[in-house]
Amino acid sequence: MNLLILFSIAISMLLVMFYVIYEVKNWRSDRRVLVAIYVEGMMLVMNLGAYLYLLLHDLFLFLVINGAYMIFGLYAILNIKSISRSIVYILFSSFMIISEVFMGSLFYILQTDMPANLDSSVENPWFVTVMVAEMIFTLMVSFKRLDKTLRNYLISLLLLMPWFPVIFSNYAFLFSSIIMIGATILVYETLYNQRLRATQETFTTIELMSIFTLMMIGGFIYFLTFSLTVYDVSMLIAMVWFIYRTVVGPNPRKGNYLKDAKIAFSIIFLTFIMEFFMGGVLDFVMGIFSPGIKGFISSLSLPWTGNVLWDGIDIIGSILGSTWFLIMMGIEMGFLAFKKMLEIKVREVKIRMALMILAYAIYSIYIPSFSPLSSSLPYIPYMWSMGIGTLAPVSNSILLGLIGTYIIYAILSFLFGSRNLCAVTCTAPMMYQGNFYDSLKVYNRTSKVGRKLLTSKSKYYRPIALSVSIFVLIAAVISYLNSLGIISFTIFNTDITILIYFIWFDIIWYLIFISIPFLGTFACVTTGYCYWGVFNQAISRIGLFRLKVKNPQQCIECKTVDCANACPVGLTDMRGEFIKKGEFRSIKCVGIGECIDACPYDNIFIYDVRNWIKERFRGK
Repeated sequence: MNLLILFSIAISMLLVMFYVIYEVKNWRSDRRVLVAIYVEGMMLVMNLGAYLYLLLHDLFLFLVINGAYMIFGLYAILNIKSISRSIVYILFSSFMIISEVFMGSLFYILQTDMPANLDSSVENPWFVTVMVAEMIFTLMVSFKRLDKTLRNYLISLLLLMPWFPVIFSNYAFLFSSIIMIGATILVYETLYNQRLRATQETFTTIELMSIFTLMMIGGFIYFLTFSLTVYDVSMLIAMVWFIYRTVVGPNPRKGNYLKDAKIAFSIIFLTFIMEFFMGGVLDFVMGIFSPGIKGFISSLSLPWTGNVLWDGIDIIGSILGSTWFLIMMGIEMGFLAFKKMLEIKVREVKIRMALMILAYAIYSIYIPSFSPLSSSLPYIPYMWSMGIGTLAPVSNSILLGLIGTYIIYAILSFLFGSRNLCAVTCTAPMMYQGNFYDSLKVYNRTSKVGRKLLTSKSKYYRPIALSVSIFVLIAAVISYLNSLGIISFTIFNTDITILIYFIWFDIIWYLIFISIPFLGTFACVTTGYCYWGVFNQAISRIGLFRLKVKNPQQCIECKTVDCANACPVGLTDMRGEFIKKGEFRSIKCVGIGECIDACPYDNIFIYDVRNWIKERFRGK
């Protein structure tokens, strides 16, 4: 009998809401829309009244609630002459969600004879089924009138909605993360394709990314506290937004992320926060982190001290440095980088980008986390992907692997330039080289800090690079002396080189990355803060690598200077060097190669050991 009652309520709910959706969307007259909203409100109070009756067993309360709404609702309808569309749309969306929540409460008490809360009202198959059905119907009746971008955004959100943890267990978060990754790629592709004009999709995108972010925060809180309240609230907000935007259309404000640093930062920041919590959720799902607050604390990389600053660093760095965060970021950024690679015309640059994507998958993900070699990496040369501190404190047992890594990278940088690291094996180039993020290089010229970092002779680079390098070298000596027992110096029982690596590349690097609108792209190169990059760039500067031109006269006649405009590192002085010397060498040039691809005269090429060998064999 209870199943029949539940089914009857669900069907009644759907029929009423389908009628209301149809009337509101078509809006044939103010009077018909007001009647539809009134009927929608009636369904709301009936669900509420029925729930309260079953909870309190007070029929009088049920009759009072429904009777009062009928009287005052009818009075309001009869006396309202006209109504604002925006008010109707807000009432329509809000009434629908509130009514469904009360329907969920009613279903829960019918099934369990127990009072409902928000979680139990939302986390049940009946609520999810009715909710999804209403969203699908709303999308169907509005489909032809929606622009393609908003339609794609709404479909992406619709695909996310069924995945409730109580129904699908922890797999709900896994599947929703996969869908959200795909939706994020779609968002960035859309923004990139519309980058040359101000569009309504810009602010609609910010709304959608805010919802995604709240969902992931809710999922993370669930694994810490076992409470789904925040997650369920995010789903309700998502449904309100879906219904409202389906009926109303995109946000009317227009903006362009390439012309407004605040807009660009909002998009990047929201995406990063979403990805941060998504990485944490995936770590819980895949067993990297243990559920509960105590389990989470025990899973962190550094010792827990009770010091707010230290523990905050520990939490942030542990998530940003985790395998599943890197996998998730790799899927997103790898797709965007692949799309950028398809736009490239020069074969050598295409190959470099293909190697970059492959290196991220194999060198940054598979080998350190999943390969049979993963436990032996500290002892293997070339495996210290970011130099000192990457894998272990400095000690005699790992000197072969550590020094061997520096030797191999030094040879590669001497022969091929620092692009072997900064344009291929480091994780940074793939994140900067995606089509959306690469387009942000306009901020190298327009942002206050970015302008100060332009050219190969920025006054900030050398003092920062030298200071950081000396600091890391001193830390390495301290770590080595610790291992010999000569001194005893740690910070909260943590080796200083491990701590430096943890802060430099698991925290500071991401702060620099999300600050692109204010620093420009590749700020890890332009500022000199990356000690591992500085080492390779210094070797490159005295090595064989450089950019050359076939005809310096062509550079004199060039009116566009596309090479300098294309450089993601902001080396705007390369044209002058081409004219004077026929080549360009800079410690900041990391061989991305976009200048080569951008040159309309096919005049620039990379000179390295391959050219040097050819010259020797040809007797030049």
